[in-house]
Amino acid sequence: MRTAGVTLGAVRTLEADLDLLADVLGEVVRHGADERALALHQRTVQLARRARAGDATAADELATLVAGLDIADAEVLVRSLTRWFQLVNLAEDNERIRRLIARQRRDPETPRPGSLADAVKLLAEHGVGAGELEVLLGQVDLRLVLTAHPTEARRRTTVEKLARVFAVLRDLDERDGPMGTIAVARRRLLGTVQELWGSDELRAVSPTVQDEVRSGLVYFLSTLASVLPEIYRDLEEAIARAYPEAAMRVPPFLGFGSWIGGDRDGNPNVTPEITVEALELMRRQCLGFYERRLTLLAERISMSDRIVGPATGLEPVLEAGAALFPELAERALVRNPEEPWRRAFTLMRERVRATAVEAEGAYAGPSELLADLHAADQSLRDGRGDLSARGNLHDVIRQVEVFGFHFARLDIREHAERHRAALTEILSTVGVAEDYAAMDARDQLSLLGALIADRRPVIADDISGFSAATQAVVLTFRVLHDALAGPHRGAVQSYVVSGAEGPADLLAVLLLMKECGLAHAGGVDAALRIVPLFEAGTTLAAAGATMDAALERHEYRTALRAVGDEQEVMVGYSDSNKDIGYVASAWATYRAQEEMAGVFRAHGVAWTFFHGRGGAVGRGGGPTNVAILALPRGTVEGRLKMTEQGEVLAAKYAVNEIGHRELELAGSAVLVRSLDDAAPIEPDRAAAFDAVVGRMAEVSARAYRGLIDDTELVDFFRTATPVDEISRLRLGSRPARRHGGHGIDDLRAIPWVFSWTQARMVLPAWFGLGTALARAREEVGLEHLRTMERDWPFFAGLLSNAEMACAKADVAIAQRYVALGDGAAGTARLWGIVADELERTRAELLLVCGEARLLDREPALQASIDRRNPYVDPLSFVQVELLRRLRAGGDGEDGALGRVSLLTINGIAGGLRNTG
Repeated sequence: MRTAGVTLGAVRTLEADLDLLADVLGEVVRHGADERALALHQRTVQLARRARAGDATAADELATLVAGLDIADAEVLVRSLTRWFQLVNLAEDNERIRRLIARQRRDPETPRPGSLADAVKLLAEHGVGAGELEVLLGQVDLRLVLTAHPTEARRRTTVEKLARVFAVLRDLDERDGPMGTIAVARRRLLGTVQELWGSDELRAVSPTVQDEVRSGLVYFLSTLASVLPEIYRDLEEAIARAYPEAAMRVPPFLGFGSWIGGDRDGNPNVTPEITVEALELMRRQCLGFYERRLTLLAERISMSDRIVGPATGLEPVLEAGAALFPELAERALVRNPEEPWRRAFTLMRERVRATAVEAEGAYAGPSELLADLHAADQSLRDGRGDLSARGNLHDVIRQVEVFGFHFARLDIREHAERHRAALTEILSTVGVAEDYAAMDARDQLSLLGALIADRRPVIADDISGFSAATQAVVLTFRVLHDALAGPHRGAVQSYVVSGAEGPADLLAVLLLMKECGLAHAGGVDAALRIVPLFEAGTTLAAAGATMDAALERHEYRTALRAVGDEQEVMVGYSDSNKDIGYVASAWATYRAQEEMAGVFRAHGVAWTFFHGRGGAVGRGGGPTNVAILALPRGTVEGRLKMTEQGEVLAAKYAVNEIGHRELELAGSAVLVRSLDDAAPIEPDRAAAFDAVVGRMAEVSARAYRGLIDDTELVDFFRTATPVDEISRLRLGSRPARRHGGHGIDDLRAIPWVFSWTQARMVLPAWFGLGTALARAREEVGLEHLRTMERDWPFFAGLLSNAEMACAKADVAIAQRYVALGDGAAGTARLWGIVADELERTRAELLLVCGEARLLDREPALQASIDRRNPYVDPLSFVQVELLRRLRAGGDGEDGALGRVSLLTINGIAGGLRNTG
């Protein structure tokens, strides 16, 4: 434990926060365990620090100490280290907020980098006029999509308690008087940290899909609902400063989506019924939120029309409300005779309540509620209540505009194989095609086109004779039809087809839509976007040709026109990384976007690329704004979707200030990209850069596949990482493997990345890059690579993300995991390949980036990793020891070894701030 220091200076620092938290955790551990537990914690950290400082004996001494622990002591040590990481994370988040505030106070007139004000200022300086900006804002559509991919290792109860700890730290910075004193803060922290200490870090059961839906909605209710209006206010104020003569209304350009309850790819728990339950839960929570907001408006906007003037234009709202709820209207008139706005908001609230239960008087949709809110807003502005209109009412209008009645649009995802299998059974049963799946691709397209054009149905109402899998596919489309025709109109827009290999996989969805009433014959009046997901190396390479062939089909273009003539395409990073490696995957997604954008332009359709990014670098992770700025020129044009997965949600959206920063970084990056997309590209230079990375992709893919295709890699991976243990950790409702097999191909990308990270190798985020950089340096020279890194955001992002991963990797710790497989065939040889490539990658990154040490250009991140390592290392030692005991068959009837090994997984994930 750190040495506690609890003095409060004029300005608090990261060190002061860490000292306070260390003191509190130390006391909690003494109460919850004993002094010996605290001494063990301190001794292991001391040995880890000595090992990091170069003491050759300290690491072995730490290993010996850990090997001698009984399981009870090991558990207490793991818990104390894990809780410390969770507190360190909060202190670092608090310091990030301090830096943002300090920067703003030092120079309040200069917009902070990455803010919306900075983006608007940049646009104005580049000659973008008010009219052009208004057009641009009308085109911008940034949608952040929350997913429940199983990478959040912490329980929801843990996240809630940590939020309370964070609030205490913020109070120390922001509040004067008793609530801002160390003594009060310490007292509040002791209670909450003891709750943390006494709570089980492991889930007793796997979360259900409904649990995941509720967890996702927490971020809207606790953070996003309050932060989002501020983001829009920031943009409005920035435009007013940069374009003082313009009267411009900012449209809803930033919104949200969700996969939670709609992503059925590989998750048997997401049934058609569960999807409807998810929509119902989203709608109920959102309408409940509006009910509370309208109650607040009725309480606060209490102006008397006798004092501020008549409520011009509010009469239709009051009259309609009185007709629907005459008794309530009469009571409100008696109670508030001169307060028409209060009466109007009361009646709106009653209509929202009716909407929630689908009773008489319900709003048909968000547009009706917005019409009433706008009427109230305009009547205030026409009188003498314009300042009040700019307050809470303005925010509620913005929330309804963005959130609709569900907070987010629910995307549906299913694998193309499921559609093929269902159609094969259906078409065989009705005598249309003996074996649809075995047909030539051309014949499939011809058959699908004919069936889509035919008004006669192929699928009868009674589907009970089909297999359960086929019934589930058909029922999904049927429940979507009923939901969109009923209370969930507009809540689902996109149907994502994972594993899409060709145009037939898109037309298969259109046929199923037509059969279930989501489109008419010929694709007319299609209700959903059909969104192919290209993620494997081969499908990314063929993505342009696939979309060209689909757009050539009359029925597909007809369906596309019905949804605004805008094609949405999802590009995945996880599976392509697992398939062809880090560099080749990044380049394949980059080239696929360029090629598809060219196809869409040629066909005269708009497009939106949907980026399936994970939290870890090996799954497309890294800073969101860096990722947006690194996208190919001419492929964004203001429209972008991105997933926010697993642990990323808590890291970004558990705290208002950080949520605000993350949203402004994403929004400003999309606006700034419009300049890049409009700027002319230097063809020769771009071609030269492309050629270098194209060659690097080939070289790296060969190196990567050489490792992955090695016949002994599966055994190496299973012995040198905790992959089997991770598969048992109750992270989410979705299974870790696609079909229950034990090969690498069957393993999902998340546990693949998670396992390498736990073993401190982080292999998916860098393997092959070192070999590729070394070859490129030989062929084009170091200065050329440095120029690319300086002038090309894509290349800079490629290297910076790998640099972060390499900084977190640790050869000495990884070696101890590898030793678990001593005696297994190929262990020493494969580890030699991995270790050599890691060393090569680090050396090449230092050369190209001109650094003496990794992350020299990111001192805050470098310091964070240095700060954490002495605490992560003991956890890794404990995990290795427990894996050794488990694999020797040493777990007793209570399964204590397995349980504590799972605790180490949580702890290391928290220490590295990465899972999958």
